[in-house]
Amino acid sequence: MEDKIVQRAVVMILERIYEVDFCDTSYGFRPGRSCHQALAEVGQIITRKRVNWVLDADIKGFFDHVDFGKLHELLGRRIGDSRMLRLITKFLHAGVMIQGERIDTTEGVAQGSVLSPLLANVYLHYVLDEWFDKQVRPRLGGEAAIIRYADDFICTFERESDAHRFKEVLGKRLGRYSLELAEEKTKLLRFGRFARRDCQRQGEGSPGTFDFLGFMHYCGQSRAGKFKLKRRTSVKKYGAKVRELKDWFRTQLTVPVRYVWPTLVRKLQGHFQYYNVNDNWPMLMKYREAARRLGLRWMRRRSQKARDLSWEAYSRFLEHHPLPMPGTVKDLIAMGRTP
Repeated sequence: MEDKIVQRAVVMILERIYEVDFCDTSYGFRPGRSCHQALAEVGQIITRKRVNWVLDADIKGFFDHVDFGKLHELLGRRIGDSRMLRLITKFLHAGVMIQGERIDTTEGVAQGSVLSPLLANVYLHYVLDEWFDKQVRPRLGGEAAIIRYADDFICTFERESDAHRFKEVLGKRLGRYSLELAEEKTKLLRFGRFARRDCQRQGEGSPGTFDFLGFMHYCGQSRAGKFKLKRRTSVKKYGAKVRELKDWFRTQLTVPVRYVWPTLVRKLQGHFQYYNVNDNWPMLMKYREAARRLGLRWMRRRSQKARDLSWEAYSRFLEHHPLPMPGTVKDLIAMGRTP
């Protein structure tokens, strides 16, 4: 507990130092910033800027491979107090608990620690954000942008040649800081207002999709037939959320319904609070239906007497104990227009 209090104090000090340095394109674990703001910015860039290509990049095990020596060097650029640097180093080398045993660490920042999100931001500020802004973008032939949330980031490009050049140098850049691109999860794809037309010209079928912050992004159309960036819960994230519900229900077989059902309602409300964005209604209702069916399965497994619970009887129960519906949509389009 004492360590956490000290770490929180260190975070407060470091935030005052680094918030003035961090780029506007960084959204993760920063005061007053959120996933939805990052998503809104992605929408603004793709809709209003000259975007024809998107690099969906993935850093392999980022939090486990942060180099302590490199991090110390990067921190030293802005922190002149050697005592503060020693304190941070002490926390980094404190190790992690695995099955009750403390294991010393020589690299990586523990994701559960108070300090790790800020230290990760410092590392990637120098490795990615500042490098992209000051060294990469000025050398490109067309427009380009980067949006990052913690270690999750995408890059957009106007020109295909710029996109390919950047992808080549990105791996080398990360390697200098003991990081590695997950090649199997990294892809470069046509995307944007003219992607459908360009794909047809090249005989490539439909434009590709990319996942960012739990949403699959794809090229859609408005009712007027104009380009519209659309999002829906990614297949991977949807599957994970349904599995979480299944696992949770298995742990509740002996818990009374009067305790389980309010918790299920809160779980659905939490899911809707994050995923209720423009164009995602079908996936929200799909998740709600999955919860409804899992609820019936759970009730039937609770006892021998309940095994024959009919759908009609369950429906009557739901009339008195309804599952919530998605509420107000988070309008990412309007959010992106807000200065």
